[in-house]
Amino acid sequence: MARFTGALAFAAALAALSFTSAAPDVAKADPVKIRIGWSTMPGHLIPVLYSKPDILKHYGKSYTVEPIRFRGSSPQISAMAAGEIDMAAFGALTLALAVNNARIDAKVVADIIQDGVGDSHSETFMVRADSGITKLEDMKGKRIGTNAIGSASDTAIRAMFRSKGMQDKRDFTMVEVAFPNIPAMLEEGKIDLGTVLQPMSDQMLASGKYKVLFTSKDAIGPSELVFLTANGKFLDANRAALMDFFEDHIRAVRWFTDPKNHDEAVKIVANFMQQPPETLSYLFSKDDYFRDPFMVPNLKALQANINLTVDLGLAPKGITVDPNYVDLSFVKEAQRRIEAGQ
Repeated sequence: MARFTGALAFAAALAALSFTSAAPDVAKADPVKIRIGWSTMPGHLIPVLYSKPDILKHYGKSYTVEPIRFRGSSPQISAMAAGEIDMAAFGALTLALAVNNARIDAKVVADIIQDGVGDSHSETFMVRADSGITKLEDMKGKRIGTNAIGSASDTAIRAMFRSKGMQDKRDFTMVEVAFPNIPAMLEEGKIDLGTVLQPMSDQMLASGKYKVLFTSKDAIGPSELVFLTANGKFLDANRAALMDFFEDHIRAVRWFTDPKNHDEAVKIVANFMQQPPETLSYLFSKDDYFRDPFMVPNLKALQANINLTVDLGLAPKGITVDPNYVDLSFVKEAQRRIEAGQ
């Protein structure tokens, strides 16, 4: 009996040792879920970047991604503050508000899209060709469609009119209109000027019924339009998995923007958006926004954009982005890995 009891004790101890030894492997095999906020397709690309398993080395092993759609960047502040998302697609004003108002430990980690870089696309602000509006001063007493007060395009509008000494409520009226509804509002005469995104911008110009009054580049120069921002605590807790994520993330962006993959890439985006591929043929060309090849954000432009929001009275207080609110270690390591593997 004693021998039997001893054997049971030995077996239990061996089982416990085996479980203890295996425990780290079990934990290691459990991938980190990364919840990423986004609001606009095809600009942000986030919902489709992980649809090509053959170009992702680490997906499902060290990490997985859950894209979560929002109406804009502002609601992503609340979601990040509540711990509902780990990364967000922010603009300049959103970052300042996240840090100063929501007290989020926010870190700029990667580029998403930049406006007006070189020959690349810049947001267009359009009027009807028969409106009689040929210069900014002609907009006195008129209505302007803006997607959201304080957004990147809204900031460009205000900066452009300020250059002529014109301002909202005194010289014109700003009306909040969702991007998809702006073309119809222009057509119906409910607004006189509005931000028109691609592909509608090219289509409306081709009709001959509309013209561009100015672009975002005209108003504020090249800008860091949208960038990926992460919760600093999440970065610190998951650095190894996130190094793998960013390697895959950047590999995916580079695949989508590679000219030799253009047709397939456009088809993937078109299927997601439930649109004919021919309407999105401008994607990943000079008619599209600029995306840095290694997703390195333009911090100088971003700082200038934040300073402008404060100057325009859209943000009560600014921030100094570098070094307190940025962490480029992930995109730099991704670049090192990708270049080493080529």
